[in-house]
Amino acid sequence: MTLSRARTREWRRLVAGAVLLGITGYLLGLTPWLLLAGACAYVTWHVYHVHRLARWLASGGREPEPDARGIWGQVFESLSRIHRQNRKRKKRLRKLVGRFQQAADAMPDGAIVLAGDGTILWMNEASSRLLGLQRSRDVGQPVSNFIRHPSFTDTLESGALDEPLHIESPLRDEIKLRIRIVPYGGSRRLMLVRDVTRIHNLEQMRKDFVANVSHELRSPLTVVAGYLETLEDDEQFPGEYRRPVAQMSQQASRMGLIVEDLLQLSRLEATPGAATAEPVAVVEMLDVIARDTRSLSEGAHRVVQEADPGLSLLGNWNELYSAFSNVAFNAVQHTHAGGTIRLGWTSDETGARLEVTDTGEGIEAHHLPRLTERFYRVDKARSHEMGGTGLGLAIVKHVLVRHDARFEIESRLGEGSRFSCRFPAHRVVRSEVPAEPERQAVG
Repeated sequence: MTLSRARTREWRRLVAGAVLLGITGYLLGLTPWLLLAGACAYVTWHVYHVHRLARWLASGGREPEPDARGIWGQVFESLSRIHRQNRKRKKRLRKLVGRFQQAADAMPDGAIVLAGDGTILWMNEASSRLLGLQRSRDVGQPVSNFIRHPSFTDTLESGALDEPLHIESPLRDEIKLRIRIVPYGGSRRLMLVRDVTRIHNLEQMRKDFVANVSHELRSPLTVVAGYLETLEDDEQFPGEYRRPVAQMSQQASRMGLIVEDLLQLSRLEATPGAATAEPVAVVEMLDVIARDTRSLSEGAHRVVQEADPGLSLLGNWNELYSAFSNVAFNAVQHTHAGGTIRLGWTSDETGARLEVTDTGEGIEAHHLPRLTERFYRVDKARSHEMGGTGLGLAIVKHVLVRHDARFEIESRLGEGSRFSCRFPAHRVVRSEVPAEPERQAVG
């Protein structure tokens, strides 16, 4: 029987009892008293079952289900059924939570659930191995009590969770960790910890290898280039060998450029973090770059310089010159004779930007994301012909990262390309200068 049917039957019984008492009272002349007695008995019956219900609920369903008839029997039966369903649901949830905890404990990465204030709510077994935490002791404690690295504390307090952190483990400095903090569930945060010691060691090995090999190649290349230059200048050198020697000299020079670029990349990688913050007069630097660009072009291109004389940068002069000149020289190599190369230095809503625009052949869209990779070339044959090393834009990317800047590339086939170096406002210095016409140098 459903609860609605029991309720209908209860109403029928109540009406039938009231009618019976009314007829009996009419015949005996005691109608009010019989109706009052019936109402009191009916209320007492309900109060009695309410007390039984309250006592049963207080026991948490541990006592047997009370035996009752009518609507109260159906109420007790419905509540017992709901209790049994909830008990089964809780049992399923406990099993599910248990499986989740087993799966989380089997993860090789550490997982820690943090409250909004950084308090540890839960952790898996890997957290103990990587950070030295103990579930029985450290749950409820601020995570900053155990990880005292300054960058981790700053990130946790500022809420800047976009980029992963790379720090040493509190257990041993030789263990390198990558920490990612992900917000979820309102104010809670999930902290993921991964051991990247092997990757770090491999990356360090690669850097050392490139730096050492580049350094060791410099001396023999200098000797080879010197002897080749001597042979080229020797008037008695047989003519049939001059062309091979010239090609060897050209390739030796190209290898020397590659070695120099590799060494520069190694120096940039060996000094991580932000670059120095010395004032750099970008306008004067562009004068030098424009002159060098015209020299490299040998008059084959039109070079236009447009710069805001009141804008300067806080950074490293040598690194910025290397980045800006690489972009400008790259434009020369990929712009046909008669084209225009424009160097622009202006402010924008986010800070300042240096743009190098050319009217070259353009670059297909699928090449753009890979242009800053080392030795990546869009046209290998043309790059070899022009003497490019394939490292110029990689150097640009490294320099801009050290100056908190972004590198953006826009290009269309047959229309040319635009390379933008965008610097944030805290790297830009504006000074008042006398009003003068826009700086422009054409060659």
